[in-house]
Amino acid sequence: MVFFVLLLGILLAGTLQISLFRTVVFEIVIPGDWAVGMQAWLDQLIPPNPALGIEGVSVHGVMLIGLLVLIALTAVKGFKDIFQGFTGWTYLTLGIITLTLIVASFTVGAVDQGLVIGFNGRLMAEVLLLSAVWWMSARYFSAEERQEWLWETWRFVKMIIPLLIVGVFLASVARALIPAHWIQTLAGRNTIWANFAGVVFGVFMYFPTLVEVPVAQTFLALGMHRGPLLAYLLADPELSLQSILITNTVIGKTKTAVYVALVAVFSTLAGLIFGWFV
Repeated sequence: MVFFVLLLGILLAGTLQISLFRTVVFEIVIPGDWAVGMQAWLDQLIPPNPALGIEGVSVHGVMLIGLLVLIALTAVKGFKDIFQGFTGWTYLTLGIITLTLIVASFTVGAVDQGLVIGFNGRLMAEVLLLSAVWWMSARYFSAEERQEWLWETWRFVKMIIPLLIVGVFLASVARALIPAHWIQTLAGRNTIWANFAGVVFGVFMYFPTLVEVPVAQTFLALGMHRGPLLAYLLADPELSLQSILITNTVIGKTKTAVYVALVAVFSTLAGLIFGWFV
């Protein structure tokens, strides 16, 4: 239980946008004009477009992408035969994963003086929590338990990464093909019909949960109100043409109709109520 809480703490410390984590305690500057030049080159390579929700790529992002590539390259060697015991590749992969989480906690910015790296509360929390996780796993877990944990993690990552790639691809296609005024006209306001439209879209355009995230971000960037967006996110995992057909064969047409109606109504109401407060 304690181990799970520590892992949950790592997730929350890395994602929560609160002042406790975001406030910079002190900064260091790596001097040189290379940082500004590199950022300008990245902006040319992938121009930011706030209207489409395209943030571009930062120097910090390049650092993280490089670390993720290293994880992918070393994990194949480090985790593939994990049940045969830990190797140097395993420890190297775990070290890069830890480093990636720590680097992601920094605030990094390119200025005229150089690259500014800010140390904040998020970084301190991540270092403490990661240290506790590794200490606890080494102290209280057997070798077999550590191997099982890492194998399940590796299996899960192999399963979700392709879905994320598909989601990002679909989101990019949607940004390029769907005119923003279509989304704004259909679901740009928080109305009952806009929320219901979000539910209907979730039924007919079924996406796996991980694909929903970049797709939803695209809709938000194109002008979709947060109320209908929530209605879509609630309905999409619950309803789809496939699940409706399968449910119909199990419980019958009447019960299936009641189930679909309840999910549609409550998803619409949830989006509408949420939209009132956002």
